[in-house]
Amino acid sequence: MNKFLILIAVFLFTYQFVNAQTEKGNQTLGVNLGFQYSKASDIAVNPGDNSVTTTKTNYNSFNIGPNYSYFIADKLDLGTSLSYSKYLSDNSNNVSNPKTTGHSFQAMVFLRKYFLYDNKIGFRVGPYLAYMYGDSKNTYAPVNSIYSVENKNYNYMGGFNLALVYYPTKKLGVSANIANLEYDHAKNTASYQNAVDNDHGKSNNVYFDFINNGLSLSVFYTFGG
Repeated sequence: MNKFLILIAVFLFTYQFVNAQTEKGNQTLGVNLGFQYSKASDIAVNPGDNSVTTTKTNYNSFNIGPNYSYFIADKLDLGTSLSYSKYLSDNSNNVSNPKTTGHSFQAMVFLRKYFLYDNKIGFRVGPYLAYMYGDSKNTYAPVNSIYSVENKNYNYMGGFNLALVYYPTKKLGVSANIANLEYDHAKNTASYQNAVDNDHGKSNNVYFDFINNGLSLSVFYTFGG
């Protein structure tokens, strides 16, 4: 009888240990990190004099911000995140193309369902809604400085995200974005140098990214329960 009770206690302890990360009532607190880099070269030949122009473009961006979630049911969490991003696109040797710098702030709410193997590794997927404000500046060389412009962007976004999740320890988790489907409604204002009026625009876009939108990671700690 005592052995039977001991076995039950061991089973319950093991169950608690294995399911502790994603059970109802738990919370997570972490940080999102993202980085993207690309480099391209474009060669143009002028048929008039056979001159060759090479344009090299370097693009890099990073983002960082906190995230929090609460498990409203086993393997289902509801949460929010904030992020700050900054980017630079530089056409180093072409006066007709601008150097672009910018930064943005984003707030997001999300709902995620977890599908884990042995409660250790697997996927999480779910919908999200987000709002983003950003501003950027396109700066031309002095010969074309009249075309320099400052932009302000207001984006309303919604979509579905798929991420790989791994728990190296009981409390610590790591995730990496795999795919993202997003609808984006954007409003923007462009202010040109020496211009009296500003340009205003709207756009609606649908994006799908699959392991090709830079490196986007999240590291988080699980507590509560």
